[in-house]
Amino acid sequence: MTKSWNGGSKIKLNKANDSTLIGFFPIFWSTGETIPLIKIAQSYMKQGGKAVFFSHGGKYEYMAEDIGCEVIYLNSWWKDYFRKGKKLIENGVKAEKFFTNQFDEKFIEKSIKEEKEAFQKTGVKLIVNTWNLTCSISTRALHIPLVVVISGTTIPPYFKSGFVTFPDNYENMFTKMFPAYIKNRFTQWFLLNNKLLVRRFNKFSKEYNISSFKCLNDIILGDHNFVCDDIHFLGLTPTKEFPLKNYIGPIFHGNILKEQQEHINQDIMNHLKKPRKSILLSMGSIPDRHLFLKVLNALNETEYNVIAIYTKTLKKDELPKTGENILLQEFVPSVTNLLKQVDLAIIHGGRGTVYSVAYSSKPAIGIPALYEQQYNIDCLVRHGSAIKLSKKYFNQKYLLKNINYIFNHYSTFYENAKILATKLTKDCGEKRASDRLVQIINSNQGFTKVSE
Repeated sequence: MTKSWNGGSKIKLNKANDSTLIGFFPIFWSTGETIPLIKIAQSYMKQGGKAVFFSHGGKYEYMAEDIGCEVIYLNSWWKDYFRKGKKLIENGVKAEKFFTNQFDEKFIEKSIKEEKEAFQKTGVKLIVNTWNLTCSISTRALHIPLVVVISGTTIPPYFKSGFVTFPDNYENMFTKMFPAYIKNRFTQWFLLNNKLLVRRFNKFSKEYNISSFKCLNDIILGDHNFVCDDIHFLGLTPTKEFPLKNYIGPIFHGNILKEQQEHINQDIMNHLKKPRKSILLSMGSIPDRHLFLKVLNALNETEYNVIAIYTKTLKKDELPKTGENILLQEFVPSVTNLLKQVDLAIIHGGRGTVYSVAYSSKPAIGIPALYEQQYNIDCLVRHGSAIKLSKKYFNQKYLLKNINYIFNHYSTFYENAKILATKLTKDCGEKRASDRLVQIINSNQGFTKVSE
C-alpha cells in the first residue's frame, strides 16, 4: 500500500529494525528506470533481504506493490515537473536542458530535506537509485551508502574510451562545417568535465559538510555504480572505480535469455510467410509520430514485408493507409520472439530494444533521438551488425538506400550479429545486482548477514 509523505508529516511508518532493509528509489514515470529496480529488489528479497520503495509518483508504482513492497510517496510536487518535462520533450526541447533547468536551488533544498527525513524514519541502510540526483547529498548527509543503477554509455569509462560521438540532436549548419573527429573530441571533453548543476549542488554539499562535486558526473554517480550493460557489448575494460563485478548486465521486462512462451499471432505469421525479406519497425516507448510516419511512408514504397508496431506513437484513428506489404500492430507480446522471425529491425536505440536486437542475432538500422540512444546504436555499429542514421537530417531515400545495402551484404551483417550474440552474458542482470547488494550489506560491520 502506498503511504503519503508530505515533508515532515506525522504519519506512522512501519520502521524496520532489520539491518538488511534497502530503499529503492526509481522514477516511476519511466519503465526504463522502474523495471531494473523492481527486478533487483525482487531478487534481493528472495535472498532474505528487506526492501521498501520511495516514489515521486508515476503510473508504474503498482509494480512495487505487485512484488509486495511498501511504497513511501515523497514530494508530490515532482509530478508537475515530469508532466511539464514530458510535454516539452515531445515538443522538441532537449531532455538534457529540461533536467538541468529542473534542479533549481529551491527544488534541491526541498528534495534533500524530505529525502533525509524519509530515509531516517524508515531506517533504510542503503539506497538504490537511478536519476534522483539529490540523493547524492541526502544519503551522504546521513552516511548511507548510495548505489546508482546506470547505463554503460553514460559513465566516465565510456566517455574516456574514444567511442563517444557528437550528439545528432545538436547538429546544425555551423557544426556541419567541422570534421567528425574534432566534434567527437569536444564531446568527450565536455562529457568528462561538464559542470552543469555543480555550483547549485555545492551550495548544499557545504551546508551538509560532505565532499564538494567537481563535475556533473560526481552528482550523478554513487558510492557504488551498477552498470546495466554487458561489458563486451560496450567494448570497455574494468577499472578500479568500475570493476567487473559492478557490470551487472542488462535487465529486461520478462527474460529474453530464455525461450519466451508467448505465441506470435496468426496475422503476423501469415504476413511473414510471404516470399520477401521482412522488416520490423519498432520505435519504442518514446512517441515520435513524425519520424514513425516518415519511416512508414518510405517502407510503403518497397516490396518488403513490414511489421510496424505503433503502440504509443499513433492512435487507431490516425493510422495511415498502407500497401499490402505493411501490417500495422498496436501491440506485440514478445518483440524478442518477433525479431527472431524477421530479417531486419528499424529501431530508435533504447537500451531494451537494442539488447533485444543483439540477442536475436539480427541486423538493425538505428535512428536515435537522444545521445544515450545514439551511443547504444554506436555499440551495434562497432560490432558490425547495424547502421546508424540521423533523425535530425532524416531522408527517406537514404533510409531505403541503407536498407538495400544491408540486404545486398546480408551475410556479413548477419554473421557479425551472430558473433555479437555469442559474446553477450547469459546471466540475469538482476541476480548479479542483488548478489552485489548482499556483498555490500555484509561488508558493513554490525549488519545482519544476508544469504549469498
